[in-house]
Amino acid sequence: MQDKQFEWLNEAPEWRDSNSTLTMRTGPLTDFWRRTFEEHSPDGHVIIDNGHVYYEMVDGDFRVSVKVMGDYKDQYDQAGLMVRQDEENWIKYSPEVIQGLWAGRYPYRMGSICLGCAYTYNGRSEWSILPEFPENPEAFWLRISREKRTFLVDFSLDGKEFKLVKLLSFPEAAPLMVGRYAASPTGTGFTATFDEYSVGPVEW
Repeated sequence: MQDKQFEWLNEAPEWRDSNSTLTMRTGPLTDFWRRTFEEHSPDGHVIIDNGHVYYEMVDGDFRVSVKVMGDYKDQYDQAGLMVRQDEENWIKYSPEVIQGLWAGRYPYRMGSICLGCAYTYNGRSEWSILPEFPENPEAFWLRISREKRTFLVDFSLDGKEFKLVKLLSFPEAAPLMVGRYAASPTGTGFTATFDEYSVGPVEW
């Protein structure tokens, strides 16, 4: 593993890194998404790549984990982990607030916190989601584990017992951008807090 040398992809308007805790406030209308729901866009592309990622470069097998909390306000406010090869190949994994309807199709109670993982491969995004929780958790512990080209995505509500959300593969076993991200696809911005961030070896 490398020393901690963090950089920004699309620096957040406001942020503070105190080593143990990172806080960031998102800019308005920020997100990561590519070429899905093309019918929703006048030009048929739906390419958004302006969310905020505070990342380090990591090579080889690893496990990245974090505890995340957010002052979620507007539709699709989200904060969590990102693993990124380039603009057309990445994973974003986060709690996300849904205010009534997701994509105008699926009803949720107002202000539901869901847990979603979007995987973009060769420039097209897909999204997997766990349904709304009976009570919105105050915090989530998120992990992404890399074993060669295989990635396991899991979560916990107590930081101890983890459950699998997604299994996937990346196109190349290359050094990757790994870190914490947040975005406000429809809103004016919110504050996300990240604790207990770590990158280390994969241990089961």
